[in-house]
Amino acid sequence: MSNRISLSPKEISRYVAVQRNHDIPEGITKKLYSNLAVPSYVHGYSLAIQYFTNWFESKFEPGYLKSVYIDGKHVLDDYKKFSLNVVKGQNPRARIEPKVDYEFDREQVDWYGAPPNVYIRRSHYNQSFFKDYDRSVFLSLTARALRMTFNCRIRVNTRAMQQDLFNRMEMNFRIGATHLETMNADFHIPKAIMLDLAKKAGFEVANDNVIDVISFLAYLNKHSDIPFLFKIRAINQRPEYFIRMKGLPVHINTVEKLQIDDGEKDGKLDTNFHVEMNAVMTIPIPHFYVYYSQEELTDLVKVKDWENDMVAVYSFNMEDIPRVDKNGWNQAAITEYMIDKGDTEMDLSSIFQGDNPLTRAINHDLTQGISPSHFINIVLYREEDKAQWENKFTIDWKTKIVKFTYPEGQNDVIRIVMYYDREYINNLDIQLRKYNETRIKGEAVSDSLVRADKDIHPDKK
Repeated sequence: MSNRISLSPKEISRYVAVQRNHDIPEGITKKLYSNLAVPSYVHGYSLAIQYFTNWFESKFEPGYLKSVYIDGKHVLDDYKKFSLNVVKGQNPRARIEPKVDYEFDREQVDWYGAPPNVYIRRSHYNQSFFKDYDRSVFLSLTARALRMTFNCRIRVNTRAMQQDLFNRMEMNFRIGATHLETMNADFHIPKAIMLDLAKKAGFEVANDNVIDVISFLAYLNKHSDIPFLFKIRAINQRPEYFIRMKGLPVHINTVEKLQIDDGEKDGKLDTNFHVEMNAVMTIPIPHFYVYYSQEELTDLVKVKDWENDMVAVYSFNMEDIPRVDKNGWNQAAITEYMIDKGDTEMDLSSIFQGDNPLTRAINHDLTQGISPSHFINIVLYREEDKAQWENKFTIDWKTKIVKFTYPEGQNDVIRIVMYYDREYINNLDIQLRKYNETRIKGEAVSDSLVRADKDIHPDKK
């Protein structure tokens, strides 16, 4: 027999907390709070634009389009990769105008007219992708469909080029048909959830940041069906947590026929001929997360809204970073770093911190005069050309500074991927901490606790 729970309007806020008292397995507290959190809609909007732009450009041979302008993005976004093509505006060039269909709700499947507690009742902790039964914390995701229309307009110099382009676009874009694609995308998780999860798992949190990020990622991926990532979020340039969703369906409709014009008059010359295409794309994006825990989510993180109505569109990852490197080592962490033109180095010291087996192994080898590179492999990928850097940088392991062999020629996003030999690190940790010598061993008491004990018992030495 199910229990009924009455909720007053005061109990429903931005983060809704209700008690779940049914179907709780033995060994877990009989009271779980369900906290609903709505992620940023702009994140899904940005993913959709970036995917469509990359899909659109892939239908042309490399270098054919001199520039692609996205209507509505940040006015200076093109200048983060300075080139003469941006300044001169050479043809052929394309302009893409995205628009969201705000009335689309999948025949009311994504209907949002109910109060938040209804969405919570439709969710259940057993449907969570993250499950930690020992600490009774769970995290689930509910998706919704985002439908966007894209008006694509390509300008060329002559009528002959227009006719040739028209013929190729009919074939390459399968005009009159639809496309079913799949994509891998990073979904952003609200920071309040991640900080609360870290605290419940016993990780140190200071200034709204987890201190030992690598160990926290290891904990997350140990209990999750979906990989967790820690990387820079492009909209605010701050490191945050994401989950990598794979095999997401993407539906692209190019049924509408192409359109052409008669060009523009420049004196007695006809120039600037256009071919126009309309496409409709539908993709899944995060709708809301439900976070289950024994206590209510109280540490809310204030989010500062972007002070400008433009949207940056460069936070999507098209390629799959290899999960295993050339040494056979599994991927351990991935993040991003924004570099500016003229930079000669970047600082990775914030990645290698905290008391964990990896940092202990690095410090041990440095004291022995051995470079940690024999068990750690750092791989850099460019965001722009998505090519792996090889032999173009060095790492000073004492300072954790990466130095480029030549100054950077443009602003870019560098994707940093770390692999390491877990067998070496675990065996070294067993040796250094002498795990084989005792069956049980207490940890040293901190100096602060010793001083407090002496204050209570002054005669104690």
